[in-house]
Amino acid sequence: MRKNKLFIGLAAMLLLTQSGCEDNKGEFLDDFSTILYFKNSGEVPLTLYKTGENTDYTIIVNKAGSDLTATTDVSVTVMDQSSLAVYNAEYGTMYKEIPANCYTFQDDKLQFASTETYKNLKVSLITTEIDKLEASESTYVIPFEMRDSADSINAKKRVLFIKPKVVVPKVYFDKTGYQVNTVSDEGATQISLALPLVLPLENKWNFNCTVGINAALLEAYNQQNEVDYALLPSNAYTMNQDGIVAFTPGNMASNLAINITRSSLSYGNYVLPLQLNSCSHPTFVIDAAKNTCLFGVSYVPNESKLSTVTLTESMIGIFPNPTNEGSIAEMIDGKSDTYYHSNWSGTHPLPHYIDVKLSKESTAFLFEYQIRHNNNNGAPQQISIYGSMDGVNFKKITTLTENLPAGKGEKYKSSVLVGKSFKHLRFSVEKTPNGNSFAFAEFKLSIN
Repeated sequence: MRKNKLFIGLAAMLLLTQSGCEDNKGEFLDDFSTILYFKNSGEVPLTLYKTGENTDYTIIVNKAGSDLTATTDVSVTVMDQSSLAVYNAEYGTMYKEIPANCYTFQDDKLQFASTETYKNLKVSLITTEIDKLEASESTYVIPFEMRDSADSINAKKRVLFIKPKVVVPKVYFDKTGYQVNTVSDEGATQISLALPLVLPLENKWNFNCTVGINAALLEAYNQQNEVDYALLPSNAYTMNQDGIVAFTPGNMASNLAINITRSSLSYGNYVLPLQLNSCSHPTFVIDAAKNTCLFGVSYVPNESKLSTVTLTESMIGIFPNPTNEGSIAEMIDGKSDTYYHSNWSGTHPLPHYIDVKLSKESTAFLFEYQIRHNNNNGAPQQISIYGSMDGVNFKKITTLTENLPAGKGEKYKSSVLVGKSFKHLRFSVEKTPNGNSFAFAEFKLSIN
């Protein structure tokens, strides 16, 4: 029977069994030849995923004490409302018993043989019924207690309150936001990439998810980040089963396979704006916070395909203008003990920048610079690079913050960077230690 009698003698039991409350068998005081307790006692939060199926939980009762070979028995029951009320009053809790139709459990008298140090009991929680419970100021629990044993029951570990929480399973992209994949000139022409979809629980089902293209995601990203990434051309990629991703039992993740045809691309930054649109499982939903991914593909040439630009003063513009220390010529003179310094005494705060006008149209570049030899307070800590065809309308190519040197005389060389076609490049320094200017001892540029 599930119901038990009034929860009597709790205070007396506390006085009799204050010691021996550690979970490790054999560490109880020798005063107790045998003592019993719940392995996971107290309040036990339990996540129930709404899958249309019940959730099983195993209750473990341990036998400990100075004589582990002793035989014993104990009853495990569900408290009735009056017993739970006594417990709430004693400990200041606000537990409310979950209705009996929300779970199945058979009250049991556990018989421990001399060779047994623990016993398992199963409680099956009916998720669909628990999900129907109305909100309450009290905490819904299934309240278990141990009682009726000739041996000792540990007072601090004699009760167990399962506190279930129903969660609707969500399927989502493992990686969201802008995720770049770099493609080089080396290797096979067909390049296989993957974007995992995830179900955050043990999967027992066959179901499909559908992924589609949403160009508006890229338009919004370009506008918000002042970039101009191109939509990946339809002839440059395929998605497995046209975006249908199959989950099978035992697999918590499944990959959306994306195959890139490199020969269909020019050097540059492309994006496949993906949206997770549907899931065939009737109780699963799409995680609205993780249902999109800007799957980036940057096709970058090898450095060997770039040529050094012979920079002249006439090719370089500066902001703010004029300079009040050093000159443009001293940043391209091949000498490490001379330098250009942006105007630090004027009214223009950072960012300060240099513009380079090129003699031909390009899509790829790398740049190098050296910090001045006698001071590093103008060392760049953040650089944004922009490209333009007309020298007026610029679009951001990238922002660099990592691995920028900080010491006097240190050098920096970027990786090969790509953008849409440009004939002008702007190198905008947005952050330095002094906060009002930057300095380059040397500056070099290579383009394709």
